[in-house]
Order: sequence, then C-alpha cells, then structure tokens
Amino acid sequence: MKLKKTLVFLLVLSMVLSAFAFACGKTTDEEPEEPGTETDAPAEDENTDEEPADDETADKPSEPSGQLIIGTTTEMSGDFSGVWQNNASDADVRRLVQGYGTVDQTDEGEYVIDDSIVKSYETKDNEDGSKTYTFTIVEGLKYADGKEIDAKDFVASYMLWGSKLIGPDFCGGKNTGGMDLVGYDAFSKGEKKEFEGVHLIDDYTFSATINPENTPYFYELNSVSAGPEDLEFWLGKKVDIKDDGDGCYFAEDINTEEFKNAVKAARDKKTLPASGPYMLESYDEAQQLATMVINPNFQGDRRGRKPLIEKIILKKITQATQIDDLKTGGVDMIKNIGDGKTINAGMDLTEDEGFAYTDYPRAGYGKIAFGCDVGPTQFPEVRQALAYLLDRNDFAKQFTGGYGSVVNGPFGPAQWFYIETKKDIDEKLNSYPYDPAKAVELLEQAGFTLNESGAEYKEGDGTRYKKMDDGKLMPLEIKWASTENNDVSDLLVVKLAENPDLVKAGIKIQRDAMSFDELLNWLYRDASQDAKYGVPTYNMFNLATGFTPYYDEQYTYSTKKEFLDMGYNTNYIIDADLEKAAQDMVKCTPEDREIFKENFVKFATRWNELLPDLPLYSNQYHDFYNSKVKNWETSEMKGLTSTILDAWVTE
Repeated sequence: MKLKKTLVFLLVLSMVLSAFAFACGKTTDEEPEEPGTETDAPAEDENTDEEPADDETADKPSEPSGQLIIGTTTEMSGDFSGVWQNNASDADVRRLVQGYGTVDQTDEGEYVIDDSIVKSYETKDNEDGSKTYTFTIVEGLKYADGKEIDAKDFVASYMLWGSKLIGPDFCGGKNTGGMDLVGYDAFSKGEKKEFEGVHLIDDYTFSATINPENTPYFYELNSVSAGPEDLEFWLGKKVDIKDDGDGCYFAEDINTEEFKNAVKAARDKKTLPASGPYMLESYDEAQQLATMVINPNFQGDRRGRKPLIEKIILKKITQATQIDDLKTGGVDMIKNIGDGKTINAGMDLTEDEGFAYTDYPRAGYGKIAFGCDVGPTQFPEVRQALAYLLDRNDFAKQFTGGYGSVVNGPFGPAQWFYIETKKDIDEKLNSYPYDPAKAVELLEQAGFTLNESGAEYKEGDGTRYKKMDDGKLMPLEIKWASTENNDVSDLLVVKLAENPDLVKAGIKIQRDAMSFDELLNWLYRDASQDAKYGVPTYNMFNLATGFTPYYDEQYTYSTKKEFLDMGYNTNYIIDADLEKAAQDMVKCTPEDREIFKENFVKFATRWNELLPDLPLYSNQYHDFYNSKVKNWETSEMKGLTSTILDAWVTE
C-alpha cells in the first residue's frame, strides 16, 4: 500500500510574515471546495515549497515559451474589473492583465513604492493633519495597444472609480476610487466637479492628499496608490482631465446617461485595458476560457521580472473531475486545493513521475455568510444557534482530510496578526461547540417561542415562530442560496439542513441550488444585473473568502447607506460597535504593529459574538501541476501574478 504523504496543518507557521501585511477588506469570493475524507496521521517534513535546486535555476530560459493551462472551479463572469463583483477567477484575470501601480506588494505581503514606475516621490505633512504624496512617474510606459501612459492615466484611476457615474445611482458599482483623499465626498456625490485632493502638476507628475480624517492609517500607501486607467475604453471617447488649481476635473460632465451607456458597453466587452504582464487575447463565455498572452509593451515589474510563459489559459473545470483533468492533460495545474479527498488523490499522482505540488497556508476560510437584515438571521441568537447545531470540527475534519482546521473569526492561519495573537484569540473567542440544548435556549431568547397557530411552542410542533412588532408571525425558516453541483453544499445538507437536532429545535432550512454567478448576484444584491436581485431574499449563502494582505474591514462592516448600496457590507449587518472596532484596528501608523494587533483582537471578539459569517474551515492549500511547470513558488501573500513571473514551463 502506498504511504500517503500528508501534512500537519500547523497554526504556528514556519513562514511567519515579517512584513506589515496589509488589507482593507480586499477579499475575493470563492466557491467552496468539495469535501474530503480522513487520512492517516500526517508527517511534518515533506513539501515542495522550497528554494529551487541549482540545476533547476540553471535551466531558467532567457526567452518566453510554452503555455500554462490553469484549471479553476469558480465560474468566470467576465466582469473582470472588480468594481461590481469580485469573484476569484475574474480577479486572477485582472491581476495578470493590470499593472504599473505606484504601490507594489512584496512576496511577503508588504506594500512598498514601486520604483520601476515611480521615478521619484515626496511626502508632506500638512498643518491641517492631511498628508500629501507627490509622484513623478517614469516616461515611456505604454498599454498593450501602444497608447502612451502619463500622469492623467494615473489620476483617472482616482477620478473614474470615484465618480458619481460609477456609483449606485448610475452604474451600480463601487465608486470608492480615492475615497481616503481630500474632496472625495463632494466629488463622488457630484456636488463638485473638482476632486480637491488630486492635482496634476505636469505631464508625468501628480499629487494625492489624504484627508486628515483618514490619518493616521496603518495602510497609508494604499490610500494614495494609483494605477493607469484608460478612460477612452470606459467612456467610449477621449475625455480630458484638467486642473485649474482647485483640483482635477473632467473636461465634460461624465455623470450622464451617455456615459452610463458607455460604461455598460465597456463591461459587455468582457475585457480590460492591459498594463500588466499579460493581455486578454480572448474570453469564451460559453466554454469558460480566458486566454492571456504576453503584453509586448510590459517593461517588467519592480524586480525586473518579465513573463517566461508565453500563454496563460484559465479554464473552468468541475471539482469532481479536476484530478482526472490534470492527469490526462486537460489542464496543467489545479490550484488552491483545500479538500482532503482531492489533496490525497493529488498526492498519489505526485508519487509517479510527471507531477509535483506546492503547499501553503490559507489566508481565508470557507463559510456560511448570513444576511443579517432579513428573516430569522437578522437576530444574532439565531445565527449563534445555527453555529451550535453544526459540528464544525467534524465538518472541517471530513472536508479537509486533516489538512485544515476551524477558525472562529474573520481570518486565516496565514495572516501575521493572527499568528502573533493566537493565544489571546483562542482565549477570548467562542468556539461554538456542538450543543443543541444551547441552540434551543438561544432561539427562545430570540423570541421564537410560538407554533404555527401562535400558541406556545412544544417539542414536536415543527417549525418555530416569533411574533413580530406588527403582530405577524415569522417562521423560523432559513432560505439558503447554495452552489449547484458542489459536494460541500451537499455536505452541509447532511451536517446542518437535515440534521435531526436542527429539525427537533424547530428550524427549517430551504435550499435553492444555483450557479455561483447567480449566488453572487443575490449576495451583492446586484440590481444592475436584474431588479429581482436587489430585493433581500436569502438568509444564508455558502462560499469562501480569501483575504489579500490589505486587511481593512471598516467598509466591509460599515453602517453607512452609501457603502451598503455599493455592496461592501454583503452581510448587511448594522452594528456600531463592530464598525468602530474595524475602524480602530487601522487607525494607527504603519509602524504601530502592536496597536494594530491589540485592536484586531477586539474586532475579532465582537465579530465572533455577532457571527455575520460562520467559518467552516481553513485549509493548507495545495497546488498540483504537471512537472513541466518549473519554479512554482507561491503563497497566499505572494499571489498569482508574482508566482507566474517567477515560473516557466518546459515542453
């Protein structure tokens, strides 16, 4: 019998992130993976995430060649910008196609000025508490189509994505470009044509001034970060940007139906202007294939890296057949594998020549996301009761097959601030152990004490009811938006929806299976796709969340209507204490790591009490690939683009 090569999912990681590791609720939405099975006791010493051997680096090619087909189980929507939705596969395309930002991310997760794009920069602390960054960019940058890039392109990223045009009243997107800068509020609402905190100085120099209300800020560089944006692509024609001294403004009013239609037409093109290492050659929506080829005008990244793989293809595959797809050559790689069954099958595959793997801890978790403003899940006691009625340790064990564990808050084991506060977190957060009696107690506290007739609820009465302020009875029925053809959804049916203890407690869960794209429409309440999605309908969703290093949750849990309308707070949880805890976490200088960690614990504690999500598992991710792929060194902090720029293929 072959000895399975498995790994302990260490919470004390060997790769503790040394950088500041950043984030601001920049998450991607992922389909949940399929469940796994228990494995033998894991061994600690086997993985391939190490420095490449000398003979491998010696074979590094000098010119690009070959192609890499990456399988993904998350459907692409073709809405690649991330302004309206942010599914994980669409985000992968965007990160490969867009580049040249003034701020870059190191492989360890630290944000730094990109000196390959920024020729020079200056900072100034102003008397009113604001802070100004002045950037001079290098000359000669171009988009893939040959258009020159200058300061106006960078300014456009603040102005277009911060405009009223993009927001809920027009295009239904998140108009948060430059949101930390002076003058954002008036500009984004269309009250002033000038963006006061943004200035054009010359053809290659511009400045951005951070609002004093947003200083200090742990992720200060992200407040002023900008990348080039091709206005003509989005607006359908050239619209100039001017600055008469009061801030930048568009030469004509873009907050009109004409430009709304132009933005819709641009979205319908299912592509993006390319300033990154690759450009989108084609997108086949029916076949779910995104084909990217090298951007001929890409000058290289901050470390001087250029692509060594000529073509990248992102291909939709199914969870059930992904190992077979890899084995038979349908794809060259499957990545972010977190379920035990697939990992074990992948390990078996790598015991033969021709396949390899890399493993790394996750910065995120699989979850049930609750709608906290609709139906029974608007009551925290109901969300807590559901937690007590799901044996999450058993779920995680079966799902990850020993390659993962349960987390009790909004974080993953790869994140430095969790690693460094783990002892405190474990002491303060409720683990919600399986306890049906506690669940019933909480349901009664929430007022679900009646039966269908309005009489006192007794065991065996079926579904519980609660008398609302208007005198109507609310049934304890949970509407669940669930991904179709997904085994993790089926596992939740067994472990939760059809759990006899849940039924006995008086809860009914109704599952509606749908595509992941449709699930996101309901989650984001994206009325721009169809008016029906704007109507609060579902109480819970199953999916997964992946965090970037930019961990700022103040907009994710904002109570402000404008952020709710833009789809930032997808839980629609209105809690001033949670909002303040998220704000306090980042209201410190980048050097104040101890303050950040202290406030992170406070934030996670409040989150754990309210349970806007119920974390199901966090994994030790595995990427499995054909051995033609060389130097595949990755992590959740490093990201796909940087990993691909380090890699090459041999044919």
